[in-house]
Amino acid sequence: MDPIQSSILIFFSIIIYIIIVDKNVEDFLILLLKIGKVNLERLVWMIRFHPRNPITNFIQARKYEKLAKDLHNEMVKTDD
Repeated sequence: MDPIQSSILIFFSIIIYIIIVDKNVEDFLILLLKIGKVNLERLVWMIRFHPRNPITNFIQARKYEKLAKDLHNEMVKTDD
């Protein structure tokens, strides 16, 4: 076993031992994971909906062009 693998095993073994001994550590780790998940979701939302993001601007521009084309075709159809 590599030294990195053995150190990871020892680290997680200590964490599991502490969780078994003290219930508050388990609650604390669950809360840390929830905070991490919320921060990750927040980051994704910030990236997706930032006004200067060129990818989302391109996607929205394509969506609006398609909508304008559909509305134009609908108007031309009703005029005939």
